[in-house]
Amino acid sequence: MGAALAVFLHAPLAFPSTAWAQSGPSPRSPGPSHEILTARAAREAARSRWLTARWSGTLAALREAQVRWDQASETYRSVLRTAPLPAAISTRRMDAWTSVAMDLVENGEWARGLTLLRGPLASERSLVSIHALAAARLESPAAGLRVLGWPPDARSSFRAERPSARDEAQLYVAATLSDSAGSPRSARAARWHMLEERRPDRARSWARYSLARSLLGSGEPLLAKAILSRAPSRTNQETLLLADITAATGDTAAAARSLIAAAARGDLATADRYASAKRAAGWVQGATLDSLSEREWMSFVRALADVGEPSLALRVMEGRRKPPPDAAAASERENVRASLLYRARRYEASSAAYRVLLSRPGVPSSGSRADLALGLARSLRALHDFAAADSKFVLAAALDSAGTTGETAAWERVREWEDQRTPREAAIVLRWARTRTRTPSLAAVMRVHEAVAWIRADSLASADSTLGGPGPEDARVFFWRGWVALAQGDSSRALPSFRRAWELDPWSYEGVRARELARLRVDATQGNPDARVRHTSRVALPAPSSARILDLVGFHDLSLDILRSCAMGESEARANGCVDALEAEGIYRVGHADIDRDLRLRFPPAFAGAVFRAADEESLSPAFIWTIMRLESGYNPAARSRAGALGLLQLIVPTASRLAGRPLSEDSLLDPGLNVRLGAMYLRRLVREFGDLRPASAAYNGGEEAVRRWIAARPRVDDLWVELIPYRETREYVKQTYAAMRRYEAVYEATPAR
Repeated sequence: MGAALAVFLHAPLAFPSTAWAQSGPSPRSPGPSHEILTARAAREAARSRWLTARWSGTLAALREAQVRWDQASETYRSVLRTAPLPAAISTRRMDAWTSVAMDLVENGEWARGLTLLRGPLASERSLVSIHALAAARLESPAAGLRVLGWPPDARSSFRAERPSARDEAQLYVAATLSDSAGSPRSARAARWHMLEERRPDRARSWARYSLARSLLGSGEPLLAKAILSRAPSRTNQETLLLADITAATGDTAAAARSLIAAAARGDLATADRYASAKRAAGWVQGATLDSLSEREWMSFVRALADVGEPSLALRVMEGRRKPPPDAAAASERENVRASLLYRARRYEASSAAYRVLLSRPGVPSSGSRADLALGLARSLRALHDFAAADSKFVLAAALDSAGTTGETAAWERVREWEDQRTPREAAIVLRWARTRTRTPSLAAVMRVHEAVAWIRADSLASADSTLGGPGPEDARVFFWRGWVALAQGDSSRALPSFRRAWELDPWSYEGVRARELARLRVDATQGNPDARVRHTSRVALPAPSSARILDLVGFHDLSLDILRSCAMGESEARANGCVDALEAEGIYRVGHADIDRDLRLRFPPAFAGAVFRAADEESLSPAFIWTIMRLESGYNPAARSRAGALGLLQLIVPTASRLAGRPLSEDSLLDPGLNVRLGAMYLRRLVREFGDLRPASAAYNGGEEAVRRWIAARPRVDDLWVELIPYRETREYVKQTYAAMRRYEAVYEATPAR
């Protein structure tokens, strides 16, 4: 409950806190007259203006609307804290004051909320769960349970209603307050009711998990196991708990098998697969390891490698004492082991393993030998043995001259030549590689790389010939064809090429830069003429009140499920209201509209208040901040990377603490307002040092020292500089950042950032 309330209490720093407000006045409300209702109406009017700007206005209009909404929200919060509450409420104003009561709780004014809930709103049954929670916070859990009439007995009103008629919010509060009151039987009773088939899946999952933990804690593991094992489907959290219980009851092998199956599921999130794999690794040893079938064991080894644990996968391999069942299994073991050694960065060992495999007679096909040769080439490359690696890349390309492995080997070979040899030598090897490439997209990429090599070799004529000759053509080819023509002073030949690049792939880096160099008109719908940039008329009905109540009492996950279901499946007007509520919760790009056609949904002004403030303080473009946020976290304020980066802009604690001038905790970086402010501060420092958004974004991804080296080698930052970024990940990051930033600017009609 505390975590859920913390989100709301920090909301003004990042997003509006009126996610659940109605789009217009209640039909039962004649118009506000009380001071609180007047302030609330002003906030709702500001909210309405903000939503209009969000879905159909310019960036300037959105910024102005955000300021007004922030001001109206602050005024309303102040009035909520200080204005006198009514002793009586007319029937016509009941809906408005019901919303006020929830606003009070949302803003931490529990005592004032309880005054309304015990006074003029005492008969409002929809608020009974909030009433109970307020009584529990201010008095005792027992007081809250009395409000609910829980546990049911002959004297309570609950029996008359039938237990199954209670909503999930009341049962959730009944369970949590019973836990706090030290009443396990009462808590279990509420959870049992939540297990009814008519309940939402999320509610039933929560009930199963928490009930199983309760039973386990009271010494009833078999009953806890039965509850979890009979579920038709389980969350990863339930799967882990069931495995723990199974292992605790003595069947470690069964527990490990269940987690191995989960870890091998490609449809699960990587974090869930990782948790299952790591837990299973603690049990899979000795006799348990040998009890696994060959298929189960290899599936587990591969799952560990897939989730980034190749060293642990090697230990699991080395712990197996059971011999392979046949020659094919023995060969598979050796192949997987060599691959794991490489992924674990044990390059000497991996190269030795691949040499042994290549030297063995009876390798079934040239394709398999090509895979081994490619693995050896990569290991030798990691050991910086250019000559030996080069010969093995050539071997792999020759062994699979018409296949994917051969293409990959040729491509990786030329990338080494680009890094290790002169541009002219690289261009010659690139021409060799192009003759061995069958995939059109890769052939076009190689064509561009050959042209860039000739540019670096000061041979624009050779670059022009490479790009103008026969071969696959895409936006990149046309962009560089125009770039070379422009460098040769032939603008009349450059402009058609730039136009064609913009037409073929308008929102790639090359497409955007082609439009800019050709000075073509900005069109946010280029490449997707049916796309919608503005919602000229957008009706939004209120989000379900049940979702807000669930959120206020702490059942946050179920609240979000209700909103997601509504946003994806309800009528457009109702779905729009749920989309707005989800965005106020920090969840973006959810809705049943075609996200590729609804550009406002696809490129949201996420956490607009925090972004505008940070952009103003650091003199940055909001579109730039949104783009970094998009690539770093996908607008998820709770995002965590394996490297320890946190929050919307993926900051690590030492960097953030240095920027803040004080020690910060990991949890503090999950606050959207703080994360955006510090991230923008860091971006500003990078822009100030490097003078261009492209090297600044490169430094954000690849590190400041690397960018300093690249600029020292090539001081002029242009398209060629971007193309020559040595790190592929960073090069693509820079291109994606630039293109997405320009798309944001086009959608919201903003002035382009420089």
